[in-house]
Amino acid sequence: MQGRGVDMAMIHGRPFHVVGTGCVVRRRGGRLVALKDGELRASAPLTQISEVVLSGQVGISTQAMHALLARDIPLVLLSTTGRPLGRMEPPGAGHVLARRRQLERHCVASDRLELSRALVAGKIRNQHVLLRRRARRASDPEMVWQAAARLSALEVRIAECGDVAQVMGVEGGASGVYDRAFSAVLDPGLGFTGRDRRAGDVINALTNYCSALLRETVISALLAAGLDPYVSFLHTPARGRPTLAFDLMEEWRPVLLDSTVLALTGLRAVTPEDLADGPDGPWLTPHARSRVVNRFHARLAAPARGWPAPPARRTYADQIRAQCTALRTWVLGESASYEPFAWR
Repeated sequence: MQGRGVDMAMIHGRPFHVVGTGCVVRRRGGRLVALKDGELRASAPLTQISEVVLSGQVGISTQAMHALLARDIPLVLLSTTGRPLGRMEPPGAGHVLARRRQLERHCVASDRLELSRALVAGKIRNQHVLLRRRARRASDPEMVWQAAARLSALEVRIAECGDVAQVMGVEGGASGVYDRAFSAVLDPGLGFTGRDRRAGDVINALTNYCSALLRETVISALLAAGLDPYVSFLHTPARGRPTLAFDLMEEWRPVLLDSTVLALTGLRAVTPEDLADGPDGPWLTPHARSRVVNRFHARLAAPARGWPAPPARRTYADQIRAQCTALRTWVLGESASYEPFAWR
């Protein structure tokens, strides 16, 4: 549901997003509503909301928060640039066995290596697929094809890595190859020279914001699977950082994050003119963030195409949940290996 005016609250695929300074979220009976200056921007039945995401200076009433807690609906707070500020959800003590086994396997070097190999190989494979799909429209098609071939070779090298540090080294090399080729499939006028979280170009701003949306999607799926988002295998656990979500995001970055950025810029739905000056650098305007949310959730709702072959009508959002469940199965020792999603 698209709001009117310069701000937006939307429901697409069940999450309820509110973007824009001055908006307030309240409960009205069995519904959650988003208001701006007393005017209704959007509403949805609480029974149809999976999570609430507030981006920027958005208020929420205590009554609304109580309603969310009573229905096990997470509340996610993001900064204007997409940086995670916090997450509210009801306390729970379920899934003790899965979390205990997760911690035990985290402490086993061979287990960390096994899962890290799978995650990074999946990421590189999906990067290769994206470049092959976009090569013909690139400014330098031959360079993009060569980069795709180089990624295929690096994917093979993952199996030869003897520890997680070596896996991360190959991943870093693959990221360099991919980023250079990715810039060639973009409009040169967008000013993208490489991935930099603090850069002021529209591509990095879009990537930062989409990354926040993907991160919260994966965290919700991990929690639903009974896993601890803070106990990871590839990334080093750190205070306040959901590093297992970062692990699981790797295979999805080309599929959901980079493809969303390419769609938004290719359609000129978001342009450099959609950047505004903020206290910590350029950020996307409320209108632009609304379009990002809409496009990202449309992507999540699209039919998943890849391997393991999803059942008919399974969306990418469904497949993320299925991958988190598959990880839980591996953690519990009920499957011999974890197989990342292979895009096609």
